[in-house]
Amino acid sequence: LQESNRLNYVVMQRIQKMRVHLARLAHQRLGNATGIAARTGKILPSMAPPTTLQESLLKQAITSGLLDNVARRSPQGRLGSNGTNVPRTAFFSCRATITEPLFIDKKSVIASRDPRQLPEWICYDSIIRKTTKNGETISTMTNVTPIDPNWLGALADGSNLLTKGEPMNFPTPKYDTDKDAIICSVVTKYGDQGWLLPPVQVVMSEVIQKGTKQTSIALGDDPYRWFARHLLEGKVLEELKGLKAMLNDDASIITRRKPVSKVAILVSSLAEKGIDSASKLIKHWADEDSKFLFKCLKSWVKKDDVSAVKRLWISTVKKRIE
Repeated sequence: LQESNRLNYVVMQRIQKMRVHLARLAHQRLGNATGIAARTGKILPSMAPPTTLQESLLKQAITSGLLDNVARRSPQGRLGSNGTNVPRTAFFSCRATITEPLFIDKKSVIASRDPRQLPEWICYDSIIRKTTKNGETISTMTNVTPIDPNWLGALADGSNLLTKGEPMNFPTPKYDTDKDAIICSVVTKYGDQGWLLPPVQVVMSEVIQKGTKQTSIALGDDPYRWFARHLLEGKVLEELKGLKAMLNDDASIITRRKPVSKVAILVSSLAEKGIDSASKLIKHWADEDSKFLFKCLKSWVKKDDVSAVKRLWISTVKKRIE
């Protein structure tokens, strides 16, 4: 059984001892948890294999501790330092200090001579360098774990390995109710090599403030533009959901950056007061001006619906500041 599953008896003994130790720690420090280990300080003599979700969470836990040891499979046609083609079964480290090709140990369960069978992204515990009979040095990774690059944006947040760039046009920014902010996707890169990752979502105002210059992709008033649009579309305050049907123009014109007078007045009013969230808007209504934005709103409403919008707006403000 050990040979067929490529298991090592000594290693399995160490794992069993570690499980017992972790169970004791869980019992001491996680007394409110519902698991067997937390309640009793013991382990089950037999345990079902982890579910797909549990396996994913375990891999993420491993990755979070090995962010410096992330590697990516070599693309076809890459040349090594000696000018020869690098095997497609090779990997390269995310760190610039490790330049040589890295290989998965042949004894690993994920090892394969077919590069198509290998994961594109992995993390590893350590590198063992061996010298072959012909004098060449081969660098082998130990304890390799396949990873999903989608995890890295969250796991490496705050790390120097993760670089967040400019906001992207697509997917379009949205209002996040839980964060009470306009969220946008940004160009995301990983490691010293600058590998592109799936974009992560961040608070737009924060990434705009960190930027050193305005670009064609993002302008300084973009958080206010997107907040204004979502406000009129009824996505910020639940009470204003019916407002969209009473507008004389689609609110999407606010984010098209075309010179429209009523758009400029609305956006500049929000920008002048620094309002790009529901909490800031409600605070301004309560502390300074309960009629804020209503004059701007008049030019957005169909003539037949002015009275209805006025009642809707007044009731919304009153409910929110009570």
